[in-house]
Amino acid sequence: MKTFFKSGLIFAGLLGAICSFVHPYGPVKGLKSDRPLLDGAAINPAIAQVLERSCQNCHSERTEWPWYSYVAPVSWLVEKDVKNGRSHLDMSRWDAYTPDEQVEILTKLGVEVRNRRMPLPQYVHLHPDAKLSDVDVQQLYAWVHGERRRLKTRVASRSKVGSD
Repeated sequence: MKTFFKSGLIFAGLLGAICSFVHPYGPVKGLKSDRPLLDGAAINPAIAQVLERSCQNCHSERTEWPWYSYVAPVSWLVEKDVKNGRSHLDMSRWDAYTPDEQVEILTKLGVEVRNRRMPLPQYVHLHPDAKLSDVDVQQLYAWVHGERRRLKTRVASRSKVGSD
């Protein structure tokens, strides 16, 4: 019985090690960026700090990967969440979005933050420092409103110049 148990443990360990090399969601960890978050946006340091603390791990290419994100099958769940988060908003590629897309993303961001659906509860459970305070929510919501207004004004002035 002991031999069977040892063999089972060895097999499980080997299987786990092999699975750690499998990345069903692609090279999510391979994407890295040193660019500022939301490069090109009018963002103050207080908002940038909140975004870094609460959003960048899932919504940028500046993810800080915890140790458990290298152990399958947990790594697959983490990589899936990050890939999904980046598909909704990748703050490292902000300048790649059109101004209309930026306005749409900011609108959704404001709603998610104000309704406290972001950051996700399972993320906050593992990263309690990412939890948004009431002040954080108010500041982010106010920033989103101001940035949307700035972008809409810029788009309107560009279309006005183009039509002259």
